[in-house]
Parts: sequence; structure tokens; C-alpha cells
Amino acid sequence: MKPAIGLLAALAASIGGAAAFDVNCNSNYASYYGQNSARNQKALGEYCKDATEDVIVLAFMNGFPNILLNFANACETTFEGSSLLHCPDMAKDIKYCQSQGKAVILSMGGASGAYGFSGDSDAIAFADTVWNMFFKGKAEQRPFDDAVLDGIDLDIEGGSGAGYPAFINQLRTHFASDSSKKYYIAAAPQCPFPDSYLGTTLNSAWFDMVYVQFYNNYCGVNAYPTWFNFGDWDNWAKTKSINKDVKVFIGVPGSPSAASSGYVDGATLTSIYNSVRSKYSSLGGIMTWDCAIFNLDVYLDLNLYKLGTVQHNQYFHHHHTQGCNGQKFAICNSGSWYTGSCPPGTSCYLNGNAAVCDWPNGRSTDACAVSGGGAALSKRQDFAKVSLITRPNLRPKPANAKGSRPTRVEFVAGDIVDNKYSMVVKIQSNKSAFTGNWSIAFTLPDGQTVDSTSRGAASTGDKSVTIKSDPSSEEAKNMAAIFKITGTFTGNYALPDT
Repeated sequence: MKPAIGLLAALAASIGGAAAFDVNCNSNYASYYGQNSARNQKALGEYCKDATEDVIVLAFMNGFPNILLNFANACETTFEGSSLLHCPDMAKDIKYCQSQGKAVILSMGGASGAYGFSGDSDAIAFADTVWNMFFKGKAEQRPFDDAVLDGIDLDIEGGSGAGYPAFINQLRTHFASDSSKKYYIAAAPQCPFPDSYLGTTLNSAWFDMVYVQFYNNYCGVNAYPTWFNFGDWDNWAKTKSINKDVKVFIGVPGSPSAASSGYVDGATLTSIYNSVRSKYSSLGGIMTWDCAIFNLDVYLDLNLYKLGTVQHNQYFHHHHTQGCNGQKFAICNSGSWYTGSCPPGTSCYLNGNAAVCDWPNGRSTDACAVSGGGAALSKRQDFAKVSLITRPNLRPKPANAKGSRPTRVEFVAGDIVDNKYSMVVKIQSNKSAFTGNWSIAFTLPDGQTVDSTSRGAASTGDKSVTIKSDPSSEEAKNMAAIFKITGTFTGNYALPDT
């Protein structure tokens, strides 16, 4: 088990090679890669050179069952005579990341693209295709050549929910045919519960991890503790999920510019993480969007307990041996023993080739067994009250836009403080890209005003609102536009109906 840097007061000591990803622990760190959000995205392998990452999610397969892949500048070459990406450099990096104990999974969906299944038969056939192209099957064209991924993530933000349970079941049948490695199924729902697109699938198919997007919504980490609803997802994990050991991650933006709302600083995130960890045993760790925009020095506290002098974003690589005895630890470093005690309230545990100072609450006995004196760690009962924030008038509202091209619009509640609100507007093309010269008009509920927009310019009349882009600051072609609106309201806040 490896703590996410700055999110735990913890110590990690690796012996020999890299420790493999352990899905059962609650301090895992996952992040998305491939969309070059900060325009400085490095090669995939660069993000696997230290112990920060546990899971890297490749984003995205944003078109299916007619496959369309988009990893921005990480891969721009295609197979000859085809539009399918061929990514030999990423293939080498995938293998390198896996050799460092990372799990690398492929995300399907995203905020833009053309995807979805017509029904179960369509989904089952596509599961066979995915197995052959990205896992242990065989296909003439494999985007990552002979590299074998570790799983699939569903980031479904549009279309219908048809076929996804059948897709997962068929893919897991393939996974079961290969005993040489562990495969994972993940999902990335938005925090309003239940999720608008994956709600039914989450209740009827197996998931190992759920990366809940606690941002761009009223229930994000920035709304902690009033509206933050991890309790709803913990309750789902324990009472509704097919896999009662599913792990729920706190999904956050990696910097203020990574999302329209939901960013909090490192100290605040650390406090929220520690609170969730003490209450909810379903916690799996932290997820961030995304690798390119994540600012480690700014975002994290870096309150990792250190042994001697170590780089702030590294773990401690000590060779030969280590040991635990209650709160005490001992590590052999280049022929010399270093001994010490864990911070107050924590104890030393062994997990595979790692010695870890960690809190006992919410720990999985099987995955992170106690060492020393034959002591046994009993699983705690979680009596934390479930928040059950399920305000129907605050759930995301999708609508098909009426206009010159097939477009989908979604309104998502953001911050709600006193009589002020913020709302995220997501525009997604269902087919071809739209130009930088666009506009959207909609009707506000009674008692609401619009004061500002983070993209383009807003004009209002009675209850109507029109947002018109500034073409000089837009890309020439867009599959999606996401921006934030702020304003005031009277009475009960509600999202626009259209």
C-alpha cells in the first residue's frame, strides 16, 4: 500500500522492485492522461518514474462502437489507410508503467464524442472487439501493439445507458479466461446521486473502482461539508453495488483551471480526505483530472513523514529488508539500520514489499495485514450517517438542443451560497465538430439572473439568456464547450428545464 503524497501523514518504504497496485487499499492515486489540458503533456512514461501514480487512465476512446481514439499530442499517427491511431511509443510506455507497479486502463466516453450502444447485442460484440484490440485477444490492428492494458473505465457523459451492463459482463468473461493478471472495471460518474447516465449500470454490473467527479457540481469538494455527498456513494457501495468491496475515489480537478468549479487547495483536500477516510471504508483514494494540469507543488501539502533527506515527490527506496512492531519500524538502508516510530495515532503495517505507517480505521485486513506480535486488525463497523443528498432539482439536466446541428446541452449545479449560484453549462456535439463562432440560448427559472459567464458574453432579456462565443479565443473546431455561469436567485434554486 502506498500513500498518495501529501494526502496522508504516512511513511512508505519500498524494498527491491516497485510494489504492485493494490485495489483493496484506500490510499491509491489515479489520474487521467491524454488530453493535454495544460498544453504541456509529457510522454506517458514520464508520469511513471516515481511512486506518485497508482492508476493511469488513458483518455479517451471517445467514439464507439465505431472506434475513435484521442490522446492529443501523445499519439497522432494512424495505421496506413485507416483513421485508427497507432501508438507504438505509448505502447512502450504502457509496459514501462506496468513494470513500475502501475495499472494502466483505457477510458471510454468523455465530455465529447459520438458513442453508445443500440442494445445488448451491439455491446457484447464490441466487448469482443475491445478484448481483441487492447487486451489478450488478437486483431490485425492493435493501437498499442502487443501491450496489454489492465482494464476499462466508463466515463459516460452522454447518450443512453443501453448495453453497458452487457458490455461489462462480456468483457469480464474474457478477463476470466486469462489468469496471468488482474483486470479492472472502473467508472467515472458525476457526484449527484444517482448518476444520470450510469445509475442503472452501476447497480447491475461489476465495478472494481468508481472515480466520482466531485467537481463541476453542487456536491463537489468545494461544497464540503454542507453538500459534499461521499456518504451517498459509500451507501451505494455497501448496499446497491454488485461488488460490495468496490472502491470509491474522491475525484478532484488538479488545478483551478482544470474544471469550472470544484478545485480546493492541498490543505483543504487533505482535511477532506482524512475525514472521509475516518468515516467510510469504501474509500479507494484520490483521482485527479489530469496528469498534464496537475501541479504537485501547489496542490499537495507534502506532509509525508520522511526518513532522512528525500526528494518531496519520491518514496523511500531502501534495499534488503524492513520490519514492523506495533508503532515502531526498522529499515535496513545500504547496510545500516534506521529505526523509528510512526506518527501519533498510526501504526506500522507490512503489505507485500512495503512498510507503511498508517491509520487503522477503514483498512482492509486481508489486503494490508498487521505485522508484529501476531496481532490481528479487525475490520471496523461504519456507523457514519449517510447524507442522502438527492435533491432532484439539482441533478444535472440534459437536453437535445434545437439548432443547426445535432447538439446536446447539460446544465449542472455548482456552488450555491446564500442567494448566489454558479452553474456549469456543457455543450456537446453529437456528430461533427462545430466552429468557434457559436451561441446558445435558454430560459431561466423564475427569480434567477445571470451576472457573468466564463466563456463568451451573456445577454439577457426577461427570463431568456443568450451566451455568444468570442471566436478570437476559441479553437477553430470544437466537439464540446464547457463554461460556468454565475448569478442570483430567489426562493428555491433550480436548474433550467431547457
